[in-house]
Amino acid sequence: MRLPNYRDTFLQCLLTLKDLMGPSEEYVRFRWQAIYLTRGRFSYFFRGTLDGQVSGFSGQQIDLTNGEITIIPARSAALYGATFGLNEAITAYNGPAKSVIDVAHAFNEASDISYHPEFFYVRMDLLHSANDSRMGFTLDPRLRENTNLIFVGVEDQATADLLEESDIARWVAQEKPMASTDWYAERFYYS
Repeated sequence: MRLPNYRDTFLQCLLTLKDLMGPSEEYVRFRWQAIYLTRGRFSYFFRGTLDGQVSGFSGQQIDLTNGEITIIPARSAALYGATFGLNEAITAYNGPAKSVIDVAHAFNEASDISYHPEFFYVRMDLLHSANDSRMGFTLDPRLRENTNLIFVGVEDQATADLLEESDIARWVAQEKPMASTDWYAERFYYS
């Protein structure tokens, strides 16, 4: 059985992130974070917020060899996300709730084989601007959308097959969509 392919979920998250790079008429409020841990020298950290008319965005590139931090545009999250998308196999982490950095360390420490995975963490808390009182709610209900997911990318299918047969496979999604209280994409609810 092959690892579930989460590429379409990743691309949908990336498309949403791209739309959250500035003021928005679709959302009253949002907060997002994206972290890309590459198999190379650099890792990337991005954040964005919007609360009414007040917004803030930031991006950082961290050189893992010397610890140097460089400020980069937050809108480059989409570019680096596209780079992550070049992985031949993309699945989702479904282990215990941990930070993406802890997950990356666990993957490296738990196996004799180095799978050289990349990790792309996406967290989005979105409050849509449309009033949905037609649903029978009163007092201006708003649709909320939440995503909290760590994508795991490996370079080729042969590596993905090895990963699937390893002990680490218990930490990745076995089905799609996965049922988890910790990890989810596009979870909608009204408030």
